[in-house]
Amino acid sequence: MRKYLALTIVPLALASSIAAAQEKPPNERETRLTSIEEILVTAQKRESSVQDTPISIAAFSGEQLERFGIDDFGDLAGLAPNVDITPFPNSRSSLVVFMRGVGNNDSQTTQDPAVGVYIDGVYVGRSVGLTGDIANIARVEVLRGPQGTLYGRNTTGGAVNIITDQPSGEFGVKLSQSVGNRGYLKSLFDVESADFGGLAFNFTHMESEKDGWVKNEAPGEPDFAQEDKEASRVALRWDIDEVVSLKYAYDRSEIVGPQNYYQVNFVNEEAISASASNDPAGFAVLQSAGFYDHIRDVQSDKRRSSGAFTNPVRNSVTEIDGHTLSLAWALNDAELKLIVGQRDLEESITQDYGAGFQANAPSSGGFFEIEVDVEHEQLSYELQLVGDIGDRIKYVAGLYYFEEDASEHEVDITFSAGGATDPILEDRSIFSHNEAKALYGQISYVVPALEDRLELTLGGRYTQDDRQARKRSKLFTNSPNNTQEDSASYSNFNPSFTADFSWTDNVNTYAKVVTGYKSGGFNVRSTEAGFSPAFDEEKMTSYEIGSKLSLFSNRLSINAAGFISEYTDLQIQQITDNSAIFLTDVFNAGEVEINGFELDIVAVPLPGLTLNASYGYTDADFVKFIDNSPDSPTFGQNVASDATAPYAPEETYTVGLDYLFPEMAVGDLRFNLDYAWRDERFGTARNDDMEGFKLDDYGLLNARLSLSKIPLGFAEASIAVWGKNLDNEDYLVHSISLGVVRSGYWNEPQTYGLDISVDF
Repeated sequence: MRKYLALTIVPLALASSIAAAQEKPPNERETRLTSIEEILVTAQKRESSVQDTPISIAAFSGEQLERFGIDDFGDLAGLAPNVDITPFPNSRSSLVVFMRGVGNNDSQTTQDPAVGVYIDGVYVGRSVGLTGDIANIARVEVLRGPQGTLYGRNTTGGAVNIITDQPSGEFGVKLSQSVGNRGYLKSLFDVESADFGGLAFNFTHMESEKDGWVKNEAPGEPDFAQEDKEASRVALRWDIDEVVSLKYAYDRSEIVGPQNYYQVNFVNEEAISASASNDPAGFAVLQSAGFYDHIRDVQSDKRRSSGAFTNPVRNSVTEIDGHTLSLAWALNDAELKLIVGQRDLEESITQDYGAGFQANAPSSGGFFEIEVDVEHEQLSYELQLVGDIGDRIKYVAGLYYFEEDASEHEVDITFSAGGATDPILEDRSIFSHNEAKALYGQISYVVPALEDRLELTLGGRYTQDDRQARKRSKLFTNSPNNTQEDSASYSNFNPSFTADFSWTDNVNTYAKVVTGYKSGGFNVRSTEAGFSPAFDEEKMTSYEIGSKLSLFSNRLSINAAGFISEYTDLQIQQITDNSAIFLTDVFNAGEVEINGFELDIVAVPLPGLTLNASYGYTDADFVKFIDNSPDSPTFGQNVASDATAPYAPEETYTVGLDYLFPEMAVGDLRFNLDYAWRDERFGTARNDDMEGFKLDDYGLLNARLSLSKIPLGFAEASIAVWGKNLDNEDYLVHSISLGVVRSGYWNEPQTYGLDISVDF
């Protein structure tokens, strides 16, 4: 702790001495922050402050995201407790997102996430590409808990709204350049047009690159986790007249680089002994090939700084682009809005979980290598009507349509000890088509009998889902191709009710009952028998009470929420064929009870100084987990006592400070420090080797010191130095048990850098 205090005090003391020497006159210091910065959100489809929105919500402005060093969507986990965001094992561009212990730890175009992600009101159907750069973020809203009424299917855990900046209509140009360790470079070009008769546009282009943090020992090949990113966005705003306005945006991003390095973290000697007893011939082949000696040599329970795969390391490529069109009509006391979204993605990835097991046998290929190609396109339409009837009634109504088409080709390869070819575990091609239609509405009424302090809100959403999937697969080398095809339909009604009471203008409490559901689907990594029929939808009912307090002239805010959630018909992946442990079947075999709470505190004790602390607690317990593995001694039984809710750390918290020093003639000096903690969690619900899926607890310390608004006569400049993971914490990002070994990859070590920008 003394080390952390030193990291805080030394920059503050140094900066204070500079500020004291160059302070402006006292009467010019009044612009410093003396109350909590208000952030307006659109979590309920209309603009309101965070304090007036009866949702457990964490909202961050674009300026705050910059100060926290948020580079992509995956970094948000460090800001919002009870939110867990982890890269998907196959692909760094895909993310496993959980809120309050609810999510989906798989990434298939035939299965849906349980946390909805929206960009400018458009639902992003797939998690692929979420680590790409998004230019010009105005704010991010993290809505914790089911959002089934206004946001619809696949928001049982919650929703994340990413809202981008709209053209300002004021001409300007911004150039910025960042440099850092491990070859980090990032450039940004942003131009704003002037307003031409109600028409304005904005264009942004970003490029970045960084070296990997695990050196590839193979000469001439890229390092592991090396990455190049590129992102562009153009936005257009046209105020056609006083009634009609149009907004259009096109964005494109690309991520190129090899995947992370899976290393051998543990050798399971018991599993090796069992293999010797159960399969003496196979054991003898592996033993003579030196396989077991090799994995013992490369095993390390600490981060390895270098390594190699047998096969050449290849770049994975992710490309995404999207169009968003929003047309709004201002009516009497209402607004009618049409939102049209279209998004495409292509991804080609290669991942080797084998951690270079067989580097002494180059002809053997990858121990467990996966090659995946994905193509996906989606189209959505949403018609919203948001308005008021007098002073007591507010309403939201909408129609929604969504469709997507996707194709996947995946090849799983293993090695043949001493062999000259790569035997195929499975070669499969997937084609899917999904459609969703919904009708929703929400109405709020201010009760006059209680001095207009009680507002009651009733909402509901009806959704119809239609899904089709075709799977063509070959299990093991030389096996025949097998084609399967099926379709399924689901419908669900999600009601919600909220009572919001204002004790004073600054103290609110609310109670709510909300529901949500996640669509059923197909598991493309199933056994042949497990593909059809489709598994059913999941359902969630959540009971929540919360309070929002703004005290001492808005210099202190305390927001708290407690919840009890009932999660039924949980979609659970289970191994049903021990001869093919890389295949899983999905069953609606689980029920989970989730209890917890969130606490968010922000204080401005001194002018310019903002302190924040957020805490999340989640207690997620299986009450039902039916074992569907025929080879298991507990087949057909409830084994809930042996199951663990995945990606559900019990405790998470963040603490931080932001200090804006007294104004100086040379610019605004600011210091930020934040620390985020996450308890241990597991990457799967149940496995014979749960330790192989365990992710230990860890804490991350970040800091930033910036000088902005530096006058240059015709422009303003800013400069900042920053560091992430300053304590150089080591932790496993992902871990998997492969029987005789556990393999996984480790986090990025300490990073630091310098940002320079100029605004014309």
